[in-house]
Amino acid sequence: MDPATGEDATAGGEPAAGIRASDAEREATLERLSAATGDGRLTLEEFSQRMDRATTARTRAELDRLVVDLPKSTGAAGGAVAGRGPGRPSWHISPIGGLRVSGPWRMERSVIVVTLIGGADLDLSQAQLAAPEVTLTKVSLLGGVSVAVPPGIRVDASGFSLIGGTSVDAGPEPGPGAPTVHVRAFSLLGGTRIYREGPASQREGPAEASRMDWRSRRRADRSEWRAQRRAGRRSRRYR
Repeated sequence: MDPATGEDATAGGEPAAGIRASDAEREATLERLSAATGDGRLTLEEFSQRMDRATTARTRAELDRLVVDLPKSTGAAGGAVAGRGPGRPSWHISPIGGLRVSGPWRMERSVIVVTLIGGADLDLSQAQLAAPEVTLTKVSLLGGVSVAVPPGIRVDASGFSLIGGTSVDAGPEPGPGAPTVHVRAFSLLGGTRIYREGPASQREGPAEASRMDWRSRRRADRSEWRAQRRAGRRSRRYR
């Protein structure tokens, strides 16, 4: 028994439960997880889960278990990625019909969606990022953007919409070096909504209700746009 702490000690004088982790060691683990996510080794949901466990870890052993399947240094991999340059953007172009992605998928550094009528609905929980920072650019006449992200991911939204607002569930501020998703949306009619989702085991009715609410609002936006067009035609007819 260690008289100073009251914990059982091993023959080497270390606590049987393991050496306590310091704040610096937790931050180092988070940086390593962030780098692995930027290399595409972890999905965003896996990063979110491990990040949560790292921030509450009490011992070094708990931290070590979170990175046991990751390389000790991602510098070589990062250099290989940097050597290929920014890479080609992923284009999705269609007159009618947007982009809907869920499940395991790889999000390139730049994803560009161009449509006349059609939105973008992305679930990033099981996505692998091609880089620590990725950008979604959405250009359309009619169509909004809906992005579901797990906790611990930094997201920012920008762009322009004549009719349609921007809603961002920022959540707690991620730590330094957190993976970042930039959303740039440009449309005449269609808003931007970014919302947080927990682990898949906790994803139940409320999240689905949120998605249904977003679809309802998009239908309302389309109805309003059609009404404005009809009103415009009537006004020109009676001039």
